[in-house]
Amino acid sequence: MEGTNHPPHIPLSYPWLIICDGKDQERQTFVDISNNKFNTGTISEMRNKAICTSTREWLVLKDLGSKDLCLLNLTTKEVVQLPRLDTITDYDICVLSSPSSESKHDFHVMFIDHSRCKFYFCQPGDMKFREQMFEFHWENGKTTICAATLFGEKVYFLAWFSGQSPIYELFCAEFVGSNLHFTKITRENLPSPTTPEINFINDYLVECGGELLFIHKMCGGWEANTLLGFLLFRMDFSSQVWVQVSNIGGWTIFLSKHLNVGRKAISCFAAEKGIRQNSIYFTKCFDRFLYVFDVEDHSISNSLPCPIVSKHHSQLDWVMIPTISVSELCYDLA
Repeated sequence: MEGTNHPPHIPLSYPWLIICDGKDQERQTFVDISNNKFNTGTISEMRNKAICTSTREWLVLKDLGSKDLCLLNLTTKEVVQLPRLDTITDYDICVLSSPSSESKHDFHVMFIDHSRCKFYFCQPGDMKFREQMFEFHWENGKTTICAATLFGEKVYFLAWFSGQSPIYELFCAEFVGSNLHFTKITRENLPSPTTPEINFINDYLVECGGELLFIHKMCGGWEANTLLGFLLFRMDFSSQVWVQVSNIGGWTIFLSKHLNVGRKAISCFAAEKGIRQNSIYFTKCFDRFLYVFDVEDHSISNSLPCPIVSKHHSQLDWVMIPTISVSELCYDLA
């Protein structure tokens, strides 16, 4: 990561900011952060739904009333119904694997109950979610799963172990037949940052430039609404240890958040004019502002990407959409 501005591959596009607002979340606003232009309209398939996660043009949506789950392709408007999951909460972690092609539904949808360490997973066409417990012997306290992401076609997740000296461990979950096989990756655990000023931490995992990054977002102040800073680490798979990172070069990271839970992270190589390199874009709950953290000098700036959305009932998220699909989608919305 450090010392290079040339990634092994450059993504086709950067993420767009999507803002859902209205009484029933019936209005969608797509913001191109490279030029601060936005288009607002209504996508009926997204009405009264929350975005759990996304991969390329596919979104995992949860109905805010019935909790029904579905997949939505923003390019084709195709909707794929998923089995019902009665135990789902707003605090669950969701991971969606990428399909092998736009026409196939050969991906997995996974929800992780972070407090009970239980994995639920299915594929389109399944009648119900399968479930499997993550069991790891820890004598000193409670185990919580605090972040997960897809990296190299495997699911990597962070387990936080409480106790007198809380620590993080990295694990990998991969499918062996119809079950998940868990493997511990880290050889040395990572201590959890603890200072009197920090009263809340959001943790993220993200693939960035062919590396797996672990991001600590540290907050304090009243209702933990003040950003104190970020700590970034990359996984050195050869030595199985986390190495602190102070520079991500030409890359940019985008973080979303919902109900004080770190929802997901996306990275891209900032080749387009208007996208700030070596920076972290992030949002806050019930806040329509967009914030940018400079990884090098630790400065924070903010902007109002769309002044017409609700001040108190807007949900902000990031979605990756192929450029041609964005233009067609915004044409439909305009």
